Amino acid sequence: MYLNVIVLFPNPALLLVGLLAIFWLPAAVRAESSVHLTSAAEVRRLSPEEANRAIPVRLRGHLLLVTVPGNAIVLYDGSEGIYVELDRPVGGDFQLGDELEVFGVSDAGDFAPIVRSNRVVRLGPSRLPAPRSSTIAELNAGGFDAAWVELRGIVRSCIPTPPDRMPISRAGAGGGEPAMPSGSPRPSWLLIIAQGDDKMMVQVNGPVAPDDLVDAEVRIRAVVFNVHNANRQFVRANLQVPDRSLIEVLAPPPADPFALPVQPIGSVLRFSRDGFTGHRVHVRGVVTGHKDGHTLWIREGGRGMRIASIQRGNLAPGDEVAIVGFPDHGGYTPSLSDAIFRQLSAGPAPAPQLLQVWEDISRQDSNLVQLYAVVREFRVTPEGATLLLDWQGKLVPARLLQAVDETEAAAWEPGSHVRVQGMCLVGQTDFLRPTGLWVAEDLQILLRTPDDVAVLRAAPWLTTPRALRLVSAILGVMLVVLVVGAILARRQIAQREEARKLAEVEFTAMLAERNRLAREIHDTLAQDLNAVSMQLELARNSVPAGEQAALMPFIATAHQIVRKCLAEARESIWNMRSHILERTDLAGALRTVAEQLRSGHACEIRSSVQGRARRLAPNIENNLLRIGQEAVSNALRHARASVVEITLSYDDATVRLTVRDDGPGFDPATAQAAGSHFGLRGMRERASQMNGEFRLGPDPDGGMRLEVTVKAPDPI
Repeated sequence: MYLNVIVLFPNPALLLVGLLAIFWLPAAVRAESSVHLTSAAEVRRLSPEEANRAIPVRLRGHLLLVTVPGNAIVLYDGSEGIYVELDRPVGGDFQLGDELEVFGVSDAGDFAPIVRSNRVVRLGPSRLPAPRSSTIAELNAGGFDAAWVELRGIVRSCIPTPPDRMPISRAGAGGGEPAMPSGSPRPSWLLIIAQGDDKMMVQVNGPVAPDDLVDAEVRIRAVVFNVHNANRQFVRANLQVPDRSLIEVLAPPPADPFALPVQPIGSVLRFSRDGFTGHRVHVRGVVTGHKDGHTLWIREGGRGMRIASIQRGNLAPGDEVAIVGFPDHGGYTPSLSDAIFRQLSAGPAPAPQLLQVWEDISRQDSNLVQLYAVVREFRVTPEGATLLLDWQGKLVPARLLQAVDETEAAAWEPGSHVRVQGMCLVGQTDFLRPTGLWVAEDLQILLRTPDDVAVLRAAPWLTTPRALRLVSAILGVMLVVLVVGAILARRQIAQREEARKLAEVEFTAMLAERNRLAREIHDTLAQDLNAVSMQLELARNSVPAGEQAALMPFIATAHQIVRKCLAEARESIWNMRSHILERTDLAGALRTVAEQLRSGHACEIRSSVQGRARRLAPNIENNLLRIGQEAVSNALRHARASVVEITLSYDDATVRLTVRDDGPGFDPATAQAAGSHFGLRGMRERASQMNGEFRLGPDPDGGMRLEVTVKAPDPI
């Protein structure tokens, strides 16, 4: 086999070149030689992801439309229409209906799948294919992008295409009429076609006569162009008519629309067995309001009507006008749209109808009315201004669709009593009675000018907004006062804390000095007095028997004086120095002192601690110890108590000492009047030195109860 290959391909280099040539053919040639999709329907069935794979496409069909720049066309191949983007603009020799062959690849497009073409071949002239008959409702379902359709309806309006909206189509006429040169679009017009309540915008490329189309029943052939958003979502459908010849007038409009019979306003859209034609009607009335180029209000026979018209003209309230327009329903009162008017005569401005009760609004919709109300709210909006009125116990908005002078607006304060006149607009409701009768439940007033609001009585000075501002100012001042007070209070607390720390330092120094004096007294005076006492004791024991009678009285007296001085020295040392607090905490010191005082008395001492015990400042512990000592001593000596209870209670901010006995009790006022070095006055003074609270009185269970509460924050 190897030899056979050598015979067939004697030069391997030529074989390699041939293979490379095959793989490097131009993309267009390979696309033509490997066509996968041959119909528009196959392309339209692709998902966006599949269409983005650039699947080769070869289509054959009829030209329906060429865009103005000439860089895209719409092709109909007998199955569906499809949008085709071109790599270069087509020439001016293309005509509607021409048979074309398109080569390219698929693409997801912005809404529906499209074809990106790199070659278009014109096979020859032909006629446009028959379109698909459709309705506006069907087209607005969103499944007819680039479709070739036929539509019947009544032309509601016809205006030139605005300058900022360029026409899409530039293709020439069908039936062999020559196309426009590339880059030279013909004039285009925008039509509104109606089928009952359904409406659709149609763009016609080429000259048209509006008087021949408005109010005419027509049949059009057009290409569907769907409007979509950036998320590939359908918004609405509109139509492109490549040429005026594709519009067929089935029933022409009246030669003179103002020659139509005049209908009373109250008879428009009343019941008829034949239904509503959808064509224009002719009414007359007196102008009650006019927004030039937008809206007109008229009154006839006591009834009002709203007219939508883009026609320009200087109309004033009181002018009599003839109006021709298309009746619209859906509001409480029928209105006319796409209307034209003629001024018949001028007259005095009409007087507004006075609204006295809520039921009047059903008869005055779209009419000029007047009411008396109270302003509850006024606000300026980008469109003008809005007043919220209180009328008949209900809130009624009154809108002014123009700029408001600041001087005029200043008088419309909440609380003002006003007379308002304007157009009565009955709002929509979500609830209808089973009989079909619509009972008006919502009201708005559309003001024509600022003069439609007359202030009858100005608002009181203290209005709700001013009251709110006044309250806000008072609250602001109070807040500032509270903040300043809080700052000053914190400063005072800081100063007191500093003074307390300084007092603790001073007391600690004083206590240290007192301890030093106590040691000195103990080591000198007390020791000397003790020595004198011992010497007197020896002298008494050494006196001969015969001389005792003369000396003993003096020796005994001296010995008694010395012992008394020694006892007073020891008592002074006890009061000056709390040695026990150096060896144990406050609770232990109180128990020790109480047990020492109990010696010789038939009394039971009970002590307890509540909360988490902690060490306190030296001055606090010393004063609480002395107060507890004095309280226990008084209970033993004066009350002859059989039970004394001592309780220390700790919490995060305070310490409380409680001493309770079961004695007969006494009057604290009488006891304090007697006075004592270790009496009630001393305990009160010690409590005052600590900035504490001192309470003494009978206990509910009998006996006396003493409480001292001191601020001693937990340092942890």
